[in-house]
Amino acid sequence: MMNQAVFAYGYWTEFLYFSRAKFAIEVVNGIRMPFFNNSIAS
Repeated sequence: MMNQAVFAYGYWTEFLYFSRAKFAIEVVNGIRMPFFNNSIAS
């Protein structure tokens, strides 16, 4: 039972890190740069 809990915790931790990294890349590429460029252009 303990091994399953550790495995589940490790799986979720890895999933959350992956999701956060993916989200950070999306923010930099898709949201922050156009906003930044629009601010300069204004």
